[in-house]
Amino acid sequence: MTTGFRQGDWVACVNALGKGLGDDGRSMISLAPDAVLAAARQNTGLSDFGEDDWWVEPFQALCKALEEEAQLTLLGRLMARHEMQLLLQNRLMIEDTLAKNPQILDEEIVNPIFVCGLGRSGTTVLHELLSEDPAHRVPQLWEMWHSVPPPETASYASDPRIAVADREINLLAEIDLDFSTMHVNGGDKPNECIFIFGLQFLGDFFLGQYNVPSFVMATLTKDPTPVYAYHKKVLQLLQWKHAKERWVLKTPAHLGRLNALFNVYPDARIVVTHRDPLRVMSSMSNLTSHLKAMRSEVDSEDANLREAVFGEQMLLDHYITLRDSMPEKASQIFDLRYQDLMSDAMGSVAAIYAHWGLPFSDEARQRVQAYIDSHPPEKHGKHQYSFEATGLDRDEERARFTRYQERFGVPSEV
Repeated sequence: MTTGFRQGDWVACVNALGKGLGDDGRSMISLAPDAVLAAARQNTGLSDFGEDDWWVEPFQALCKALEEEAQLTLLGRLMARHEMQLLLQNRLMIEDTLAKNPQILDEEIVNPIFVCGLGRSGTTVLHELLSEDPAHRVPQLWEMWHSVPPPETASYASDPRIAVADREINLLAEIDLDFSTMHVNGGDKPNECIFIFGLQFLGDFFLGQYNVPSFVMATLTKDPTPVYAYHKKVLQLLQWKHAKERWVLKTPAHLGRLNALFNVYPDARIVVTHRDPLRVMSSMSNLTSHLKAMRSEVDSEDANLREAVFGEQMLLDHYITLRDSMPEKASQIFDLRYQDLMSDAMGSVAAIYAHWGLPFSDEARQRVQAYIDSHPPEKHGKHQYSFEATGLDRDEERARFTRYQERFGVPSEV
């Protein structure tokens, strides 16, 4: 465990059992691809993962990296096996449902809104604000993890899978006693597209939780367009019996994949949140350190910080390049500074609606205001982090992001 992180007492007991076995549970819990696939098939009674095999190579690379690089504890091994199997079982059931109901693929996804930006730049807050509009369909955690049977309007708010997802996600706060101050989640909360991307074993779902650099590299150079194509299939299934006027979706990683996103969703609307990268990197590095410490006792803070610096610079440079390569999409992208969102959330939301001429109903305004009133800063405690604690040279790091900050008028916070 990384020094200074507070974990539940039971975590050390579980991991001590793994050490007592002499192999941290390798002999008991297999992460071999064939074993994980066989278990998913056995648990569902299904065998068809679909015609698209984009996911196979990264899945195999992930299994290998988890064994050779992640240095998992017994608890980490259990979590890895559970997460992979959950995704595979969900994929099997999705494919079975689509095969039995081919009309699902006739569902239209019109003008979806995608929220993206650096992690910790306000994407979650904005996504939740936009989700308050009754016209907006947002994917909740439970339906992304347990998509079948497809959700229905009549039972959407009371579906028993909400409680299942609650138990699954609340485990994180029971492992790491400070986790709820960093990221609040729940079965019925709007959630990120990474949980859909996980069905294709794209790196986003795993790279922030495990030390698996070879897996990350295995997906970095692959064309993500098939991932977005599968993403669309999942949205079609989820809206089949519970549709609204438009989808509102979110994950920071959309920022570097706008070309693939527009390939599949040519009429998409993109909201990009902007925040000082130096402020973001210290927060994001700290968050990933906590996530990885749940699964491995290897101190990864320095490595996480290097990954954050490299990842942010690469992502922002790539975003600017992509943005400049598609001037015809300029009107479909709306830029929003973190400071503006925090100082005037209602005004920021209204500006998004105005930009695309969307109706902002009285009911939507009232619900957005109610959200603002009930979510004061630090409602769940304060997540302590600082750039100074990273030990990085501020001027040197600032120089990396001057182009980005000047381009989008992003003020420095450190």
